[in-house]
Amino acid sequence: MKPVSTSTEGALREALTRLVSGNAFRSEGRLTVADLAREAGVSRATANRAPAILAELREAAEAAKLCRLEEPRPSQIDVERQRRDRENVIAQHVQVRALLQRADENRRSKVARLRLIGDVG
Repeated sequence: MKPVSTSTEGALREALTRLVSGNAFRSEGRLTVADLAREAGVSRATANRAPAILAELREAAEAAKLCRLEEPRPSQIDVERQRRDRENVIAQHVQVRALLQRADENRRSKVARLRLIGDVG
C-alpha cells in the first residue's frame, strides 16, 4: 500500500482538526473516515492509506463517545433541578421562620419595656 503524499497528509490533518473542533464545512462533521475524506477533499481510499491520521480519528471518536456518555441526561438534569428547587424552598422557609421569631422576640421585648414603664409611673 502506497503511503499518502505530504500534501495529502496535511489536508487530512487539517480536516481532522476541523472535524474535532466542530468547524467542518465540506461534510456533516461526524468523526468517520468518510467525513474525514470528504472534508480533506480526497477519496476514502486515500484517507485509508494514512494509518496515523486514522488512529487519531479513532481516538477522537472514542473520546467524543465517552464525553457523550458522561454528559448528564435530560432526566438527570430535571431531577437535579427539582432537588435544588426543594432545597431552596426549605432554605427560604428557614429564613422566614427565623425572621418571624426575631420579630416576635422584638415585640415581646417591646411589650415588656412598656409594662416596666407603666409599672414605674
